[in-house]
Amino acid sequence: MEQEILAIYDEQRQPLGTLPRAVVHQQGHWHETFHCWFFRQEGARTYLLFQRRAASKKDFPLKLDITAAGHLLAGETVRDGVREVAEEVGITVAYHELLPVGVIPSTVEIDQLIDREFCHVYLYHYQAPTPRFLLQQEEVADMIAVESTQLEALFQGKTRAIEGRSCLYSFTEGPVVKIETQDLCPHPPTYAKQLMQALHRYAGC
Repeated sequence: MEQEILAIYDEQRQPLGTLPRAVVHQQGHWHETFHCWFFRQEGARTYLLFQRRAASKKDFPLKLDITAAGHLLAGETVRDGVREVAEEVGITVAYHELLPVGVIPSTVEIDQLIDREFCHVYLYHYQAPTPRFLLQQEEVADMIAVESTQLEALFQGKTRAIEGRSCLYSFTEGPVVKIETQDLCPHPPTYAKQLMQALHRYAGC
């Protein structure tokens, strides 16, 4: 995976060439990623679905992250990113079913990682009556549903902890999970704000 070849860009998204993924993250080059967030509605409530990253992951093990996401390789378009959904959570999604959020710049610097992404972010309305996830074990350990108003309160610093529910096998009977800010993979505040605005727009919550 570290030898995957990524296209790199300047801050205005002008192409600069290609480099191996490991070098991109070491040197902090801008590159493109695909993010797909599942949401579902139960009555008047809307839930955003997070994946829990596998314990074996090099970066952010066991943190809660985007439902499915991945890097766009050199020569790929954003339409190619839908493969990540099938690979990581076992759900086949067509690009035309996705609801665009926008392209959100994101910078995260931790230890030896300098991750500068142009994130192509989408929502997907997932209303299956029962979960049908088939997880890629080396990538994903669990799926967690979080009610949108609680999540927004956490993002805005109005509360220190909220509750989610494991939804790998059931949307209503899975174990309850306590969630604090440090349990989430880091994203800049602008990312959370734009994501929640889009969720309100599409879900009417």
